[in-house]
Amino acid sequence: MSYSSEQTRERILQCAEQEFLEFGYQKANLRKIAENAKATTGALYTHFKNKEELFEALVGQPAEELIADFKKLHERAEVLSADNTYSQKEKEAAGGTDWMLEYIYSHFNVFKLIICCSEGTAYAQYVDRLIEIEENAIRRALPKEAVGNVDDFFIHVICGAGFHELFEAVRHDLPREEALAYIARIKQFRFGGWREILGP
Repeated sequence: MSYSSEQTRERILQCAEQEFLEFGYQKANLRKIAENAKATTGALYTHFKNKEELFEALVGQPAEELIADFKKLHERAEVLSADNTYSQKEKEAAGGTDWMLEYIYSHFNVFKLIICCSEGTAYAQYVDRLIEIEENAIRRALPKEAVGNVDDFFIHVICGAGFHELFEAVRHDLPREEALAYIARIKQFRFGGWREILGP
């Protein structure tokens, strides 16, 4: 790819990001993206065969890296926490939440696109993938004596609500410091609830 071609591709991506953020995937206009990028529609289609591929180019790598790293985080936690106390497990969980928030804020527009603008793409179900990973991890981590108090529906709702709480910071464009303070309160609230359910 020539330098000029690479520059055109980068301009298209920058203009596509703004178009998707403003109008969402379904209402975004490829002709307008090309025009704003000072490119022809033919040049746009040289780089991206359709709107879906253009959206994927913007979000795919960071989104899939987060999924992969989230799975690894749970796998490591399971190995390390087999004999840990609840307090130690709580610290691990808090650290995981902090890591995810930092990752999201390091790729803020990517996750803004996924959470707010992805209807009509495969990424409209992205949060469901995160929820499923979290649900499975909680089921594996629950002590046997707690299983009767925590059924599958409860786990599903709690996990879904947890990601909703996390991504509300993105939906509302909270500055990073405000998001950190907000999530710290959420963790305090949630860990208190789990302590009440799981007991000493």
